[in-house]
Amino acid sequence: MRRTTTLNPEPITSNVIYETKGLSLSKRRYRWKRIFGLVFTLAVIGIGSAPFLWVSDDRVIPGVTIHGTKAGGVTEEELKELFSVKNADLLHGKLVLTKEDAHEEISFRSLSVRYDEKAIEKAMALGRTGGLFQRWYDRWRIFLTGHSAAIDASFDEKHLNEDIAQLAAKYAKPPVNAKPRFGKDGSVSFDEGRPSMKIDKAALEEATALQLKKGESGEVEIPATDIQKPNMTKEAAKEINAVLAEYTTTFYPGGNRSRNIEIAANSISGRYIAPGVSFSYNQATGSRSSANGYLEAPVIINGKVEPGTGGGVCQVSTTLFNAVILSGLAVTERTCHYSPAPYAPIGRDATVAEGSLDFCFLNHLKHGVYIYAVYEPGAVTVRILGNQEDKPSFVEIARKSDEVLPFKTVIRVDPSQEEDKKVEEGHEGHNVLVTQSVKWADGRIYHDSFFSDYEPVDTVITYKVKPDDPPQPSEPPSPEAVKKGA
Repeated sequence: MRRTTTLNPEPITSNVIYETKGLSLSKRRYRWKRIFGLVFTLAVIGIGSAPFLWVSDDRVIPGVTIHGTKAGGVTEEELKELFSVKNADLLHGKLVLTKEDAHEEISFRSLSVRYDEKAIEKAMALGRTGGLFQRWYDRWRIFLTGHSAAIDASFDEKHLNEDIAQLAAKYAKPPVNAKPRFGKDGSVSFDEGRPSMKIDKAALEEATALQLKKGESGEVEIPATDIQKPNMTKEAAKEINAVLAEYTTTFYPGGNRSRNIEIAANSISGRYIAPGVSFSYNQATGSRSSANGYLEAPVIINGKVEPGTGGGVCQVSTTLFNAVILSGLAVTERTCHYSPAPYAPIGRDATVAEGSLDFCFLNHLKHGVYIYAVYEPGAVTVRILGNQEDKPSFVEIARKSDEVLPFKTVIRVDPSQEEDKKVEEGHEGHNVLVTQSVKWADGRIYHDSFFSDYEPVDTVITYKVKPDDPPQPSEPPSPEAVKKGA
């Protein structure tokens, strides 16, 4: 008998159940897709519209800072108050201009540096310019990454350019050594000197404008070429701490001669003479010409007073001569006047003449010296400044001899003169020897002597008509009288 086996197929119901479950999963996926799409759409709408919804048009957009201060969300009125505070701070700001030893400051107050209405308008305009997409992009970018608003301060450009022009003119002049300050205890200190340089005005105007627009105090390097420094360095200035000696002469104030004295004093003041270096008065003062400001004033030529340009400069050289010998410096060239000078002791004057007679001295001390001359109406003072170690412990300037040279009375007749009688007073001459003796605490000693030969000047009496009995010429004084006069 043949055996057969029947295989039971899968129940149909299992297929039905399978199909039913499959349809349910698809619907669920579709539902989630719709939810995700809706959320995405809402997110896109939110992202797109948020920058335009989170702040009103009368407020600065979020994320903005102005010079370190958060300004996002503030109103225009609050922004005005913010700038008002910053403007008050700007009054204390300053612009510092430097170049090596040069240092200049310009205050913000003088330049009227401030934030004006344009700065407020610029802050309010952030994120509100351009097309829709541009505004959307700017607002999101500023919100996410922050934005420091480049708000420029305004300033008086004309005033700045005038200040720069003045600086350029100032530094175009020859370099100037530092000026001394004198303490109550007799000490000496110095401020900064001034170099000479050619300033690029256009470049400096641009550089300073950039700094001022920031609304911040700052330092700007001066663009310059052809820089010449003063001959006294900062190190040398530190060594000058004492007054070695000083001398003053007086004169009648006012007039051209007084002005010439002032010009000459200013010419030698501020001169630094390093150890081993010589000083020339004529070189320091330059040509005594009208081009240099010198005026016509009385000068003594061959014992007679005559008009000449630069009259009075010899009083400054004489004042300097006395300060020099009192400080222990070595005089290398000096000439006395034709006649004794009324403003200095006999034998202690020093005349100069452009191109022929000079007054010179050598600094043989251990440290540099500095000439400081001060003019005031009726007096001129010269101080020799140096190191305390070079200040003499003993100084003696003595007149060792004075030989008197007699003068005569001369009678003349000049029919062409208007006066019936004219008298030109003469005076005695002198041969004078003055010595200089100086000692220092460290044992140094210095001696020198100065001979002065003052020619006698005869008294001249001139008549228009020869008198019947003219006075006899005066007899020379006896040797005993000469000796007594000495």
